[in-house]
Amino acid sequence: MTQKKATRGVQVKCSGGENKGEKRTFLTLEEAGLVEISGLSTHERFLCRLTISSLNLLRVISEQEGCPIEDLNAAKICDWFLKDKLKREQNLGSAVLQWDDSEFQF
Repeated sequence: MTQKKATRGVQVKCSGGENKGEKRTFLTLEEAGLVEISGLSTHERFLCRLTISSLNLLRVISEQEGCPIEDLNAAKICDWFLKDKLKREQNLGSAVLQWDDSEFQF
C-alpha cells in the first residue's frame, strides 16, 4: 500500500513581476522535493522545510520593507506582520499572508 503525502502551505500573493496576483506557497514543489530526497530524518525534514519557507517569507518582507534581509530584526518583522494584518482586515486581496483566523482558538 502506498501512502500519499498531503502538501499544505499558507497561500500568498506574489509581490511583483509577471506572477503578480497569483497564489503560491513559501515552499515550492522543487524545494519540498529536495528536502524529501535529502536523507534527513522526519524531524530534520520538518525543520528544513520550515527554515526554507521562513527564508522565502523573509525575502518578501525584506523586499516590502526596502531593506536587506541582514537588517531585519524581531521588531521589523513584527511590524511587517502587523501591517500585513491591517491590509488583510481592510482588503483581503492586498495582504501577503491570507488566511481566515476568525475560528482560531487558543
